[in-house]
Amino acid sequence: MAVRVTSARPHVHNGEIELLVTVVVSRQESSPQLTLPLRFEIGQAASTVDIQLDGKQAVLKDHPIALGRGDGPMGPGDHFRGWGRVLIPADANVADNDFFFVFDRPATRRTIIVAADVASRQVLSLVAHTPSSKDQACDVEVLVPEDLAAVAWDEISLVIWQAPLPEGKTILLLEQFADRGGQLIFFPPEQPTDQSFAGVSWTNWTTHKEPLHVLTWRSDQDLLANTASGAALPVGELEVRRSCGLAGPYTPLASLPADATFLARATGQRGGVYFCTSTPSNRDSTLATEGIVLYALVQRAIDRGAEVIGKTRQVDADTLAAGFQSKDGQWTRLAGSSDALSTEMGLHAGVYQKGDRLVAINRPAAEDAASILADGRIDELFAGLSFSRISGRAGDDGSFVKEIWRMFLVAMLLALIGEAVLCLPKRSIAEPSLSSGMRSLETVA
Repeated sequence: MAVRVTSARPHVHNGEIELLVTVVVSRQESSPQLTLPLRFEIGQAASTVDIQLDGKQAVLKDHPIALGRGDGPMGPGDHFRGWGRVLIPADANVADNDFFFVFDRPATRRTIIVAADVASRQVLSLVAHTPSSKDQACDVEVLVPEDLAAVAWDEISLVIWQAPLPEGKTILLLEQFADRGGQLIFFPPEQPTDQSFAGVSWTNWTTHKEPLHVLTWRSDQDLLANTASGAALPVGELEVRRSCGLAGPYTPLASLPADATFLARATGQRGGVYFCTSTPSNRDSTLATEGIVLYALVQRAIDRGAEVIGKTRQVDADTLAAGFQSKDGQWTRLAGSSDALSTEMGLHAGVYQKGDRLVAINRPAAEDAASILADGRIDELFAGLSFSRISGRAGDDGSFVKEIWRMFLVAMLLALIGEAVLCLPKRSIAEPSLSSGMRSLETVA
């Protein structure tokens, strides 16, 4: 089993400060229902709550933990910032039985919109200005490219761009914004140009005689992933009446018929640089009327951008985290293994502090998934599809898939021996000459 915290946010309820924590517990196989104790540790305080695990996953949504009115986890009077850990009982793999998290008062989520189309600008402003939680504050600014030089980029989470791709110094501003983890979503302008951003450029508009529907999309990750309950976004219900082509290196996240792209992500960017090939205008698509997809797209991008502007961060343990800490100065370990070297703290789970900044480092989500799937799980995943499965055991001679390297090794040795025999020099047998015979006779005489 594995435990993971997906959300931790302070909340004021009846004058008391509470921490709302969302925890996901998963296991590799569907076993009978199990009552599992979850242990929460925040500062010096600890509490336990039972969770019912039925199937492969259980979610404890917004579990309230009182932070009190006394001294907060970070010091006197500071209740909105701190760190904690959630644990489950030890099992065969102890590496995924705990998870560190940090929390802080949510910062204002700021979005910049540069849009030439009035209808698209109104829809995008409304979507970006509507937070998914009442505890969050959103701010939206509608600007023109010339005003971007005066923007406080350290406070911006998302930039939505529906205009000709940026040029000149604006490119450098947006590249720096993306490099520090900011999010950008580009929608096509009415008149595409040859300009590119992150190597991607718009080509030409195509008007479809019949509205197209999105055929495939990435529902396992990124902006169009399934909801926390596992339900899929209604991306396939969108109608696309006009779409603009893309050129350059990108990863498709949603595709239209005839291998056309609906949503793509530029490659090689630290932040997220996305390109949507249609606009929210009614003449182009139903993104405005089928608002849940556009809302999820924009709000998830804002969430990602907001993660890097606050004073608390949740990051995965990897070389980037290690480089981030070593480059950013001395960090103090508040929790985690004491065996980690100071230069490798980003590779070990724990909580680290520098000034008023807190960073929680944990294993990547991919490590919670089973590396080997049972036959029943494979049949479930490929239900309704035609596929072939090759099964066998090590050392089983009955399988038609066999190791043939031994035969090739024997054949190679025989070939080398044959080559050596053919390369041996021929032995020359000299015939006795007349002069040599005469000398022999004289010797005898």
